[in-house]
Amino acid sequence: MPPEGQPRGYRAVIRLLFLLHRYLGIAVGALMVTWCVSGVVMMYVSYPTLDENYRLRHLAPISWNGCCAIGYEVQPDGATVGDFRIEMLHARPTLYLRNSRAPARLVDLITGSLIDAISPTQAASVAASYIPDPQLLAPRLLGLIAYDQWTVAGSFDADRPLYHFDLGDRQRTELYVSSTTGHAVQLTTGRERFWNWLGAVPHWLYFAQLRHKAALWSQVVIVTSLIGCFLAGTGLYIGVLQLLRRTGGHWSPYRGFNLWHHIAGLLFGCFALTWVLSGLLSMNPWGWLEGASAQPERTLLRGRDPSGARAQAALQALASTHPANLVSIQIAPLNGRLYFVAVSGADMRWRLDEDGNAASLNDADLAYIAERLKGSGPTDTAQLITHEETYYFSHHLDGAPLPVYRLAPRDDSRTLYYIDPVSGGLIVKFDRGAQGYRWWHEGLHRIDFFPALRARPQWDALMLILMTGVTATCLTGAYLGYRRLTRAKTEASSTAI
Repeated sequence: MPPEGQPRGYRAVIRLLFLLHRYLGIAVGALMVTWCVSGVVMMYVSYPTLDENYRLRHLAPISWNGCCAIGYEVQPDGATVGDFRIEMLHARPTLYLRNSRAPARLVDLITGSLIDAISPTQAASVAASYIPDPQLLAPRLLGLIAYDQWTVAGSFDADRPLYHFDLGDRQRTELYVSSTTGHAVQLTTGRERFWNWLGAVPHWLYFAQLRHKAALWSQVVIVTSLIGCFLAGTGLYIGVLQLLRRTGGHWSPYRGFNLWHHIAGLLFGCFALTWVLSGLLSMNPWGWLEGASAQPERTLLRGRDPSGARAQAALQALASTHPANLVSIQIAPLNGRLYFVAVSGADMRWRLDEDGNAASLNDADLAYIAERLKGSGPTDTAQLITHEETYYFSHHLDGAPLPVYRLAPRDDSRTLYYIDPVSGGLIVKFDRGAQGYRWWHEGLHRIDFFPALRARPQWDALMLILMTGVTATCLTGAYLGYRRLTRAKTEASSTAI
């Protein structure tokens, strides 16, 4: 109850806080419990994703016989090329060409003609490469879909519709193939699908029909998180207020489940507030902690894009050398010069010049990168780092490739840049918004302020202790709300009789 002996206005405000906390607990208490339990599941099972290195390992080596022709109607000689990648598709070398001034195109490099759409046969050949023994098993096409629970995110929009395959293995693996590029874009196993219904899906409110309406989903997450913040904040305030009263010689005025809720709230209420607040900040509501795009810097580093004629001549020169065991070739211009990044089936990456020769990143390249990214102030030379840092680190399954070059301009922006040591391309930048996101969301939500905290098994032990306490706080609160609600209904029924 609100404290006596205080001004009437103050007591009215406190009484209102009690009522709001009580009835908001009834309304969202079960959701708060769900967030806690699903968070424990997410510690061990992440949301399904197809790792790019894993995808590359399932590609056939590029066949250079008869390669590489690009028809004039596909890429006029005078036009510049944007990003492109060469990989095998259904036993044929294929180029995926993407330019900001034209729709993405897929080109058969034997005939030089456009591929209008990926056929079911082509998609099935991609799916078959994920089966250890295609002679024993064959992928089964489940349908051509717009989206489902595991492909609802906007990152799949450019690949829709998607070919959905069942691979028929013991893991009940399902694979999704883009109908626009022929690339595998998502892979799930039966285990992942089961546990994600108990983990990421309820934790993120990631139900397909809601998530498909991105703006609505975002608002639902933000509003429920705000309510959760208010519920946790008022509960913490009320718990401390009741502790300070110390009436009747007791430190708490509560008994039974109310007492357990009070104890758990005092011990773990701060963590409950921390987690729901950092979860809210993961959505960057109203632009908070939203870092600026790195695309302007990436464009700046590339310089002038090469012409179609130059790119085709470089590809034909590369094809004439018949490099073995390459599964992917991607354009990587730097300072207006044409380079390629080649990837082998063994996950090896290296840079080639337009004559097909090895061309590792050199001091002149690093000086150019530093000069272009320095902004208005002086800058240090890019430094090669081989260990994780405060802003560039792996968190369990979320990897940060090493080594990498770090560039830290000495100006007011305090922006950090991390550069690919093979291509010289910008991997990620951390401006003030991104740095704030690292602390206020990633630091608070995942408890990874420094390496020792996120190292296992101590991270698991710490998180499980805190999760148990916060769950107990939310669970006892939800039960008390449910009990009060049922009691009110019973009393109403008795009065009516």
